[in-house]
Amino acid sequence: MERIIAYHQQTKHQPNRMARGPGRMDWSNQPDPFRSYEGSKRLALDRLGFEGMTGKLRPSPLTSENLSRFFFESLALSGRKAVAGAEWTLRVNPSSGNLHPTECYLLAGGGEELDLSPGVYHYQPKDHSLELLAGIREESWQSLHLPSGTILLILTTIYWRESWKYGARAFRYCMLDLGHALAAAGEAACCLGWTLSLQEELGTDDLARILWNEPDKMTDGPTGKERPDVMLALFSDGRVHRIDECLISGIETEPLSLRPNILSPSIVPWQEIDMASEAAKKPQISDAYSRSAARAEEVLRIELKGKSASIKEAATDVSGDISREYCHILRRRRSAQAMDGRATMPLDSFHAILKATMPERAKPGLPWRPQVNPVLFVHRVEEMDRGLYILLRDERAKEDLRGAMDPDFFWERPSRTPPGLELYQLAQGDARLAAKESSCRQDIASDGCFAVAMISRFEDPIEEYGPWFYSRLYWECGMIGQALYLSSEATGYRGCGIGCFFDDMVHRMLGLFDLGYQDLYHFTVGRALTDPRLIDLPAYG
Repeated sequence: MERIIAYHQQTKHQPNRMARGPGRMDWSNQPDPFRSYEGSKRLALDRLGFEGMTGKLRPSPLTSENLSRFFFESLALSGRKAVAGAEWTLRVNPSSGNLHPTECYLLAGGGEELDLSPGVYHYQPKDHSLELLAGIREESWQSLHLPSGTILLILTTIYWRESWKYGARAFRYCMLDLGHALAAAGEAACCLGWTLSLQEELGTDDLARILWNEPDKMTDGPTGKERPDVMLALFSDGRVHRIDECLISGIETEPLSLRPNILSPSIVPWQEIDMASEAAKKPQISDAYSRSAARAEEVLRIELKGKSASIKEAATDVSGDISREYCHILRRRRSAQAMDGRATMPLDSFHAILKATMPERAKPGLPWRPQVNPVLFVHRVEEMDRGLYILLRDERAKEDLRGAMDPDFFWERPSRTPPGLELYQLAQGDARLAAKESSCRQDIASDGCFAVAMISRFEDPIEEYGPWFYSRLYWECGMIGQALYLSSEATGYRGCGIGCFFDDMVHRMLGLFDLGYQDLYHFTVGRALTDPRLIDLPAYG
């Protein structure tokens, strides 16, 4: 625990001392944003999206066409930009600095409709294809006893893609991006009537053994270190099933002799990231965590009864709330580069955006008690006083937060707050300067309609579960960020994640003086300004 806390403290930005970084951008050594495997058999996927799909979706069959749709609407390229001879790609899932450290691998058992041989595949967003990395014997896949129409995904991280630009703080951004990718995949699955479920029983070594046939084999040198983070089960029947992770950890694969591509001429090591990665390495799940996660899921099910009927309905129903629009905007999501500083937001839109961040709306659902409660800097929302607010995603945290924060805060509920939103005003006044200064003095934090600082329970959950849970706190923030991105687009606004902020400035502002709560991610929502010099190009030419 001491090492992960030390990493967190060392990588805080301060007004007079930024976290250790590269100092300059070495463009000649910029990492390749696309992992590929030389000599692999590549299976092209159809470039199909969700056009024409409306209403509450019934579970769609697991076919090659629908699998193509899933990847096309979650992790694929979404467009290209060009200006002054330079050109770059955009993706459906957001990423810090558009650097994309997250990779996705697929385990599938094949079948007539899926048109894949049993194996381990790497998803390649550059050309929207699957690369076959290893075979899986049919009897080995059948021994998993998975429900019909189930596939498995493993998300991994290549730290160098972020540390090239951001240095020591990059481990944080990689974990935020893992959360962005989780939510992007969850929403795309939902639009097909599928559900996505985290398989938290497996440890880092288990996942590495499945992918590379060796425990924690991290490719090194110019190919870049790559570490597995999490396995997801994708159920095409729209339900959530309990599966035996012990059987999955013993799956037998037949790896092909393939090498990943070289990402850079050289890779600069970052001692802080190596320390954090080792400290956050996940063991096989403990019985204590399993019991706690099971209790959290059961409590959440009870609490959500009457709000969303059940976790299943919350995961598969895309009607009756703002998420019904998501299937048509997943590929349109963009990060704002600047805000106009003038637009106001209707109160109903503000409430709809906040509702989208609540844990019952999360896809996939997280098997732990919500840890993150956003603090809001409200600048220009109709019928709302300017000032500081807090949204409790876990209403049980109210008294603890109230005791930890500045005793002068109001904790008054705005009069028109709808049921189901635990929103409280903390202080009244112009919060634009506070938002800007705390976000590394960036105008985008003060020029939106509102800004967000994601305040998470910190020391207690890390002590309870172990240092590996540090990553999960960032995943939760990343998932909230993706909810803000999509709900902003659905209401006619635009969002932008902000990874650069002065951590302890926010803590002092809120009256937080220990490690009980920490600020992990900033965000802003407003009316975006567009750069007329930029030329929009199709994702796949």
